[in-house]
Amino acid sequence: MSDMRSWCCGPDGRPDFEKMKVFMDRHDRRSRFDTAGWALFFIWVGIAWLADVGMGVALLGVATITLGMQALRKIYGVHVEGFWILVGIGFAIAGFWQWFDIALPLAPFVLIAAGVALLIWRVRPGNQHRAS
Repeated sequence: MSDMRSWCCGPDGRPDFEKMKVFMDRHDRRSRFDTAGWALFFIWVGIAWLADVGMGVALLGVATITLGMQALRKIYGVHVEGFWILVGIGFAIAGFWQWFDIALPLAPFVLIAAGVALLIWRVRPGNQHRAS
């Protein structure tokens, strides 16, 4: 909320109602995208379950919904959430893994990738947190 106050105030510190309206419209759009995404998820899971399409196809459908909603957010100027992009990519990888019936277990590769990403993120120069 303090973010909205600082963003929606003019140079004199007074509220800029036009900026507030833009902020609220964006927030409303973000909420609608979230609701639509969850609705599509539940519909797809129900269809995939009834049609018995298999786990690989079901996961690929979830990946498509997850990544598609982030693409729509980008197109409509709503904040894209990197976490959900990673989740969508994870669903896609798991779906292809299952669909192609790869004999190796997926979990160790996911853990290794997460560990490497965390290590790079925390050790990379310029990404150090200062002691308070």
